[in-house]
Amino acid sequence: MPSRRTVLRSALAAFTATLCGAEARALPPVPAPPIPPIPVPVPDMRPVFPGGPPGFYHRSPVLRKFVDALAVPPVIAADGARLTARPVRHRYHRDLPATRLWGFHDGVLGPVLEARSGRVTDVTFVNALGVHPLATSVEVGIGGTTERDKVDPRFTVHLHGAETAPESDGHPMINWRNGGVQRNRYRIRHEAGTLWYHDHAMGITRLNVQAGLAGGYYVRDDLDTGRPGNPLGLPAGEYEIPLLIQDLMINPDGSPQPKMVTPFPPGYDQQGLMGDVAVVNGTAWPRLDVRRTVYRLRIVIAANTRTYRLGLDSPGHDLTVIGGDQGLLNEPVDADTVKLGPGERIDLLVDFRRYRVGDTVDLINTAENSVGNNILMTPDLREIIRFRVVGEATEPVPRVHPVLRDGARLPRIERPSRVRPDRTRTVTLTYEFDLPRIASLVPTMLTLNNLPFMSDDVDRARAGTVERWDIANVTDFEHPVHVHLARFLVIGRGRLRAAQYMLVHPVPPFGTRWAPPVEGFADELEPAPAWEAGWKDTVTCPAQSVTSILVFWPSADDLGFDPDAPIPVPGDAEVVRMSGHGAGNGTGAGPHGGGHGGGHDTDGTPHEAVRGYVWHCHNLEHEDHDMMQRIRVLP
Repeated sequence: MPSRRTVLRSALAAFTATLCGAEARALPPVPAPPIPPIPVPVPDMRPVFPGGPPGFYHRSPVLRKFVDALAVPPVIAADGARLTARPVRHRYHRDLPATRLWGFHDGVLGPVLEARSGRVTDVTFVNALGVHPLATSVEVGIGGTTERDKVDPRFTVHLHGAETAPESDGHPMINWRNGGVQRNRYRIRHEAGTLWYHDHAMGITRLNVQAGLAGGYYVRDDLDTGRPGNPLGLPAGEYEIPLLIQDLMINPDGSPQPKMVTPFPPGYDQQGLMGDVAVVNGTAWPRLDVRRTVYRLRIVIAANTRTYRLGLDSPGHDLTVIGGDQGLLNEPVDADTVKLGPGERIDLLVDFRRYRVGDTVDLINTAENSVGNNILMTPDLREIIRFRVVGEATEPVPRVHPVLRDGARLPRIERPSRVRPDRTRTVTLTYEFDLPRIASLVPTMLTLNNLPFMSDDVDRARAGTVERWDIANVTDFEHPVHVHLARFLVIGRGRLRAAQYMLVHPVPPFGTRWAPPVEGFADELEPAPAWEAGWKDTVTCPAQSVTSILVFWPSADDLGFDPDAPIPVPGDAEVVRMSGHGAGNGTGAGPHGGGHGGGHDTDGTPHEAVRGYVWHCHNLEHEDHDMMQRIRVLP
């Protein structure tokens, strides 16, 4: 009798040949890679609803939309700010009970920090979190997570999009517990833009951000001052609105429900969170009263998993995009919709003069689910926030300049086709192809380059160079990829014949790098849309596709620090201890052997395990386990 493994390989090979057609049949016979199993209920799973069957799909209570006013967070100076992460009582909706969450001030989430380009800012973050409000969802074993994280949770704050020195980047392996104080110094040399800060603690980022550890961060300069009368004519003051968008599942008691379904055994929560409640600045389906003038919307997608395609529900009334992740576009661009994944930002203008007093217009999401999310029965989420026109403008209507980058005061952004990269690198978004685990029907992980996070095979880049990254996504899910320290331009996206690609280049055992070139397996790239032609640090990579970007690594001279300097561990911090699966090269051994990727090195000495930066999927469930890699940027 043939073995189960042989049957699985043979069946997959036949299925793959059918998908690839005659071209695939002409290829030499090679073993086909295994595919991840469809998760099935296991006896030790708990239902989401008390009394419900295992694997029951969670649904939030039915809530009336647009009955609560949008909460607009305060804007405070970043330099010298001391933000204490603490428990707060918060109500997502007027018809829900208040629940215990976290915030960096007296309310959920955090204030918007405002910094000046070219200046050094010191920001202090204090851990006074107490017990984790989502303690029952802490997965022991993921990324070094332990039982202690339920009652004494770790945190580390990352300023997403900033060029920060290694010791201030919020490395996921260096964390602070209750009573710890993280002191970050940011030298913001880049131009004005919309950054954001959020927790990045290894293994529990998805829970910490969902519980409230996130906030906006504005960089200002001489053009985008944030004040009325600025040289670019941009809306300011009450007409500049930060919108931090999340989607949640909510329990009847008002608390977040971190899992959509429960088909995964403990320790393997990678299903993602695609909530059925839109939450903006901590309020479910809020309403904002506006006047008949031009508003600037500074949007941060702080969701765990969901990809959004945002637009207005008013036909013929487009959004005007003026910027993205890392600053302004060359000129404003009209777009009917913009597609954004977790971690991405967009800077929009909406002209409410098109509407009459009493009219309403909704910001909606028309994104369709990927194949993988359809399998998981992910709910659609259409309405996000309602704008209600309540009166005429009380100040002169802003006249936005038709050219945002004139080449003199602000350099124009080159087209990617005009830039010659110093090197090309292929990276892969894939499954963990580990036959023994697949054969046992234990859910497999999603990975980068077929490597665990603490692999000894660490990427290296050279400061001051430009790289082309061809990101090959062979999975059935969209993935937002974020690169720390660097900024990049999107070249374009094209369909990847993933089955053929893997048939010709079989995936080796988990822990061995797998990133074969995509030439011959990808369609011609479709250029990035005009609204996405600005500087970015996070990019959405569609399922079964190649996404190509030009990555610009800043030089050490421009940065003013050594990007590869060893990271000292403060006395009140600790290095996360990792062991077993994902700790290194599939063997359970970290960079120093013995199954650990760190230790409690609290004497201030550097630790090799946390040297450098990281790049990762910004689906927070994937980032936590194990879709993240280290990269050393050598001066």
